[in-house]
Amino acid sequence: MIMKIQNTRKIISGLLMAGILGTVFTACSKDDDPVDAKANVKFTITVNGADSNDQVDFIVQAGNHDASQYGNPVWRMNGTEQGNENTVELEVGNFTGNTKTYVFETVKPFNFSSLHIIASNFDGAPLSVSYKAEVGGNVETNENKSIVAGQSFIKDYSYKAK
Repeated sequence: MIMKIQNTRKIISGLLMAGILGTVFTACSKDDDPVDAKANVKFTITVNGADSNDQVDFIVQAGNHDASQYGNPVWRMNGTEQGNENTVELEVGNFTGNTKTYVFETVKPFNFSSLHIIASNFDGAPLSVSYKAEVGGNVETNENKSIVAGQSFIKDYSYKAK
């Protein structure tokens, strides 16, 4: 059973990395959005019912068409700046303690952002996963998922300033 979980986690992690690379290459297209359009981004993520046997991965990203985000803080997580990282990751261990909700906010406006989600419930009670994306103060995505034992959920979202 443990080998099956480990192999499944490797496959899911590989799919996540492919999704991230696809987003990085497509999010930077100058043909799709005006270079000067920027917006603040806010992601609210909540997971209930996770245990150490589950896989829960969230990745939030933000960037500009130029290098203006480098060397500057990009994200605040629950009010605390996360340094100069344009990508912040959460895993199952972030949701098995007392904190079940994380709020990510950009410290300044950006051209584009993305939210990547992988949740796999390998056994036990259902996982409750909710996520909300706000771009420029407008709700773009607001979803709730229940993932029962033996199921997985994988989703990649891309957002751009308007």
